[in-house]
Amino acid sequence: MAVKFCLPDIGEGVTEAEIIRWLVKEGEKIEENQPVLEVQTDKAVVELPAPAGGKIMRLKWTEGQVVPVGEVLYELEEDETVARPVAPQKKKKKRVLATPSTRRLAREHGVDINEIKGTGEHGRVTKEDVLRHVNRNKERPVSGILPPKVEVPTQEVVEEDLSPTRRVIGDRLLYSVTRKPHATHFDELSADGLVRWYEQQKQASANDPSLPKLTYMAVLAKLVAVTLKHHPRFNAHYDEENQRIRQFSSISLGMAVDAPGGLVVPVIQQAEQKSIDQLAEEIGRLTQLAREGKLSLDQMKGSTFTISNAGALGGEWATPIIQPPEVAILALHRIGEKPVVEHNQLTVGWRMNVSLSFDHRVLDGADAIRFTQTLGEYTRDPGKLLRELI
Repeated sequence: MAVKFCLPDIGEGVTEAEIIRWLVKEGEKIEENQPVLEVQTDKAVVELPAPAGGKIMRLKWTEGQVVPVGEVLYELEEDETVARPVAPQKKKKKRVLATPSTRRLAREHGVDINEIKGTGEHGRVTKEDVLRHVNRNKERPVSGILPPKVEVPTQEVVEEDLSPTRRVIGDRLLYSVTRKPHATHFDELSADGLVRWYEQQKQASANDPSLPKLTYMAVLAKLVAVTLKHHPRFNAHYDEENQRIRQFSSISLGMAVDAPGGLVVPVIQQAEQKSIDQLAEEIGRLTQLAREGKLSLDQMKGSTFTISNAGALGGEWATPIIQPPEVAILALHRIGEKPVVEHNQLTVGWRMNVSLSFDHRVLDGADAIRFTQTLGEYTRDPGKLLRELI
């Protein structure tokens, strides 16, 4: 018996997904729970397994196409020895094909996307279609129409499409910088105490193989989590539609990871409750999964504050872009020795630059200064944590 399998609702407000890769071919026999295809949502690349075993009769979509939730993905002739009744699929209203960023562009211009004739594959509405529709209804053209390509005969030009991951990154960051009033506060923190303490603990960890490898990132994640408890307005989401601030009691710490396919942000839940060793183990595990492209959707959702650790790459300052719906993001830069003046004497000290971007609707520059000053108290003297526990 031929059974049709549809794109399921994979949560987090996802209404459609792009076919990245088919893992099977028409005519191929598969087993129950065998991976059938990979799809790209606004959140991540997700692998969809087969709900039953049988023979693939027809693949309804090609790689690169965008499929609405509820549409048939493929048809399967189930193995009669394991076949079971399948609940009928509810008839869903036909949705216009368009990426989330295209739908967002239409909403921003007050346009009903269902009224736009799509020129993309299978009638897909593109950003250019939206802008052309807006221009026809206005006296002055809307900026954003792509200019015609200019041929450059004197040099070789290599063109390539953005990867699905880079398109998702681009859409989210474009939304953030165009909807959130960003401001960035820069500060230089004393790290003398942090370096001394870290070197002592690193040596202790080396002598005890049962302990996870200690990293600066693990220590700084703990210091940031404690700082957020002192400044809880940074540990929040901003509800754009209702213009409300949602402040959280627990800290879900996002960590920007430079993965081969592009930036991904795994999340450490309840970071404030975890020890530095626990954070070190979890950061190491999530970073490895990120670089192998094996993070699950659950491991990348729910962050309330994000850290971007640029220390290993170098650089002095940055203007990090906030991860919506969060209200702030902190970039940590390289820890290094610098000439400093202390007690009217020129000496050498360990210093670390930080760049804190914040949503100016929710927070002010004074809030950002107080945040980095508190963090600086811990990097100057990590023993302050112990005093607070007594």
